[in-house]
Amino acid sequence: MTPRSLIFLILLFLFSCEKDDICLEGTPATPRMIILFKDHENPQNKKEVTKLVIKGLGLSENLTTYSGDSIAVPLRNNYEFTQYEFTLSTSSPTLSDSLQINHRQFDTYINRACGYKSTFIFENPFYYELTKGQGWIKNIEKIRDTLSDEKSLHLAIYH
Repeated sequence: MTPRSLIFLILLFLFSCEKDDICLEGTPATPRMIILFKDHENPQNKKEVTKLVIKGLGLSENLTTYSGDSIAVPLRNNYEFTQYEFTLSTSSPTLSDSLQINHRQFDTYINRACGYKSTFIFENPFYYELTKGQGWIKNIEKIRDTLSDEKSLHLAIYH
């Protein structure tokens, strides 16, 4: 094979890819719900959680174990609600709260490589407490009605 034919084959290969064949890193994806944890007694202050175990109800494994004052969690895009169990594993006895987040979903086609991006709109009421009793969550506040990016805060949980 001559050097000319090799260069021709390389150029042919490079120009055969189309823009839709690759999903670039900066392409918007389905956002996760951003939750900020706040102090129930001083609502303007953030309050960290330690060793918070988050489990999606109906899933066999934990979604994550987390410590901090905010977290991003995904919403289910094949249902009109998402259910989570939030467990503080540092307390004795262990404290858990189960919530159902109600939402509608709208899909936007990005391209062939990236597929679809979902935007969620919280319903009214936007949540139900699935467990009542000695949980650790005192109140939940909806900050935004629409979940379209991960740059904005969506919910505040007071504990």
